[in-house]
Amino acid sequence: MQRITLCCLLFIGLVAFACNTPTNGSSETSGDMANPQTTTGNSSTTGMDNGKPYTITTLDTTVKSPRKELTGTVNGVEVMINYGSPSVNDRTIYGDLVPYGKVWRTGANEATRITFKEDVKVGMEGTTLPAGTYSLFTLPADKNDWTVIFNKTAEQWGAYDYSEADDVVRVKGSSEELSSPAEHMDFALDGDSIELMWSDLAVRFPVAPAAR
Repeated sequence: MQRITLCCLLFIGLVAFACNTPTNGSSETSGDMANPQTTTGNSSTTGMDNGKPYTITTLDTTVKSPRKELTGTVNGVEVMINYGSPSVNDRTIYGDLVPYGKVWRTGANEATRITFKEDVKVGMEGTTLPAGTYSLFTLPADKNDWTVIFNKTAEQWGAYDYSEADDVVRVKGSSEELSSPAEHMDFALDGDSIELMWSDLAVRFPVAPAAR
């Protein structure tokens, strides 16, 4: 009888401990637009909480540059951006880690992937880009001169196997100095533009529905 009572008490104790143990990804910290809110584990943070029409989900925190995914709406167009988010880590970014005159993976590890759910017009030129998923590369001539590249080979590692022959669209992007440097590279949706923010620079390009 005593042995049965003891077993029951141990079982009740284990159940109580399990119910009070927090699950991975339940905590959240706040941030601003240059450093969006992030969460641990496979959880998400919403730009909507700060009046921004997008959500950033951290997919993998086990790598040095966490893999993230932005989903949201820009100028009425549904978009998804999957990217590696490197840190500045006291390094010189533009002209060094990101060299001028060379195609950049625009993130870390795998090339950044961007998905549009409908045909769009991109860039200041308003070039038509069919709905689909593309790898997103950039080519900075200098800090103020950026080309944004949409490549049809969506799945590739960095820019090592990048082929210009697979480019679908190339457009010009604009850049400006950030008032508050971004330690982590992140994307954001603002008005009619997609923005890339890292270090002391923001690079952006407009997006609009092709049917408009």
